[in-house]
Amino acid sequence: KKSGYRLEYATSNRAKCKGPKPCQGTTLVKDSLKLGSLVDFRGHTSYQWRHWGCTTPKLIANIKKQFEDAADLDNFEALKPEDQAKIKKAWEDGRVADEDIPESARKADGSPGEEDEDEEK
Repeated sequence: KKSGYRLEYATSNRAKCKGPKPCQGTTLVKDSLKLGSLVDFRGHTSYQWRHWGCTTPKLIANIKKQFEDAADLDNFEALKPEDQAKIKKAWEDGRVADEDIPESARKADGSPGEEDEDEEK
């Protein structure tokens, strides 16, 4: 089933993060957990990927409008149990755990980057 969002592990070092600055454009490292948002570009659909840690509270709120439970997300069942637990916790808390936010997403002072401006779907 192709839904608006998908969770999976990066299969290579090719994809770039489409999350908020300052992380935007950094590499999604092979085997790292990533979240894809389905986008339509001139009639072709594909996913824009971001580090799991670059998932903003606003994006989690949007996903919760579409799905009753974190386990309903596309490919959730294929994730490692510890990653499923991470996602369920973020679902309950309404935000990603601080330790899941990558260094590339932090400002110079160590605080998380800005919210996406274009997250309203």
